[in-house]
Amino acid sequence: IGHLVIDGALLAREGKSGEEIQAILDERREKLNVSFVIDTLEYLRKGGRCSTVAALGANLLKLKPCIEVDNSDGSRMHVGKKYRGKMEQCLLQYVHNKLDGRTDLDLRRVFVTHSGSPESDIRAVCREVSRCANFEQIIVTRANCTISTHCGPRTLGVLFLTK
Repeated sequence: IGHLVIDGALLAREGKSGEEIQAILDERREKLNVSFVIDTLEYLRKGGRCSTVAALGANLLKLKPCIEVDNSDGSRMHVGKKYRGKMEQCLLQYVHNKLDGRTDLDLRRVFVTHSGSPESDIRAVCREVSRCANFEQIIVTRANCTISTHCGPRTLGVLFLTK
């Protein structure tokens, strides 16, 4: 939502009316790309959003699922790609999958949002984001309580707009 808040403030500064801002932001919401890589399924299991068998299997196989938000469908969440291995390596693969070689990125800003990731993960992700795309701004934020509670610590996402 940070992208929309910033855009709304900029549009207000330009003198747009409330109705104009709402229409523009409703359109931009469809262009948000929101996803997170989860370190462990343990917190989803505890919250009843994942079975014990699935959590155990994912942990044994060292799977790190990517949870994606589909804004065109009422902000529904679904599992995207599943990464395998150490979290540090999975995060770099995730950044490449999301950003590398894309020509439809809105390069004004990107958010790197986390729920208590180590500083080393955050720095590595920011470096990879810079290598993949020339964003004007990389904004590091802390995930809200919903993401933090359901997904647990060390969940990290790269959130951006497309053109």
